Amino acid sequence: MIDLWNVLDDVMRTDPWFRPFLTEPESESASSSPLVDVSEMDTGYVINAELPGVKLEDVKLEIDNGVLTLSAQKRADNDGEERAYHRVERRYGTFTRSFALPRGVQTDGVQATMRDGVLAIHLPKSEQARARRVPIAALSAGGAPAQLTAEASRDASGEAAA
Repeated sequence: MIDLWNVLDDVMRTDPWFRPFLTEPESESASSSPLVDVSEMDTGYVINAELPGVKLEDVKLEIDNGVLTLSAQKRADNDGEERAYHRVERRYGTFTRSFALPRGVQTDGVQATMRDGVLAIHLPKSEQARARRVPIAALSAGGAPAQLTAEASRDASGEAAA
């Protein structure tokens, strides 16, 4: 059963259908890049990236040919004192993560904020890409379209009008 979970995990990590935003190279491991959450709303997308210990001046965002690239550098704490480390688990260096932007993102309206080690990138959708309600016209007996209101729709469905 564990083998099945490993196969499913591999498919979901590598199949582009499951990860439409991801365009990172195969050689880049998840441990060397910032962890992110990607969410969608009617008005746009939000990418939240964990960047603990990274200074704002060491973070760079670029958009080129529909790809958003996040780069950051985490520097080791250096207080000038020589130390003999027994264990080093924290990672330092340059981290990069790239995302293929979906159609309809207004790249000139992208905004980013950083708070408590979390970078929030707001990607607004264009008006054409947003969901909208489409009015439905009913044909009268003569074939001419007649616009229905919500009240008229309820009357036509047989319910009592208020």
